[in-house]
Amino acid sequence: MNIEYLPSGPALQITGEMRILVIADIHMGIESDLRLHGIHLQSRGPERIARLLTIVKDAAPDIVLLLGDVKHRVPGTSWQELRELPSLFSSIRNKAILKVTPGNHDTGIEEFLHSDEILPKEGSILDGLGFFHGHMKPDPSLAGHLIIAGHHHPALQLFDEVGVALRSPCYILAELKNELFEVHPIEKKTRTLLIPAFNEFSGYGVEKTFRAPFSPISRALVTDTAECLLADGTYASDLLSLMRYDPKISS
Repeated sequence: MNIEYLPSGPALQITGEMRILVIADIHMGIESDLRLHGIHLQSRGPERIARLLTIVKDAAPDIVLLLGDVKHRVPGTSWQELRELPSLFSSIRNKAILKVTPGNHDTGIEEFLHSDEILPKEGSILDGLGFFHGHMKPDPSLAGHLIIAGHHHPALQLFDEVGVALRSPCYILAELKNELFEVHPIEKKTRTLLIPAFNEFSGYGVEKTFRAPFSPISRALVTDTAECLLADGTYASDLLSLMRYDPKISS
């Protein structure tokens, strides 16, 4: 099993018996919701789709797995999503098998997908790895596996005396507590790899996420041994150091 980090996404290419390209949190239609909050931006949906298709072309996967929050509006579906989602899905189908694990923003997404393209929202196992969006408790069958999850939009922020010196999408690799699963005993350790959002507007400082965890998986994460990786897979820091870092004190 080989995991390749693709910073142009960010995305993951997992190669085992199959080649699986994993992309999370595209949030198509985000611009229409920003408009409701007074932020007027031209849709970047076409550019987002083009970026994704470039990665698909270069990676040549067997499966493209969209790991939840493909759309943004919740509840309902925006006019922008009605226009852009069919283009996204049909473009992927022309190049690989499409699979989608629905996230908390994906209400109504089944209208755009074939029934065999939708995976269980509680998670599934493909090629020996667990996959789910990350907003709920994973299915007990994922215990003992490496679980690839989205939802948390992890981003690394470093500061200097002026302000933010570096802001980058990042991955969090960590062990999960057994209490997350309602099965006992669990013979093998369960680990998770939280992957960053594909959407260029999305990103949430990891120090905030794990100081005040907001999901079952983030509450079950063992922070003592967790690691933070940059978008290209380069080791950046242990998670505890980032959680303890306070730019007000450091400056």
